[in-house]
Amino acid sequence: MTQAYSLDDIHSDITHLAHLIDETMSKLLEIDQRSLGEETKHYVDRASAFTWVARDLIEHIRDGFSQALRDSGAVVGEESANA
Repeated sequence: MTQAYSLDDIHSDITHLAHLIDETMSKLLEIDQRSLGEETKHYVDRASAFTWVARDLIEHIRDGFSQALRDSGAVVGEESANA
């Protein structure tokens, strides 16, 4: 039997997505753009812009989720402890 998707699962997925986006941004910033052709540089710049937007969005989601948990009185990990 499959367990229901819980607040712990959502919190974990948000955290993992934030880490994935942060690591992607780090890798994009490590690229030596002086060694790239103009077309490739354009695509790296575009990927960087999309990643910055995604990073800002996931930070907003993470903060909003944490605030919603506090407002509701829910405790992440509570469901696991009561199972």
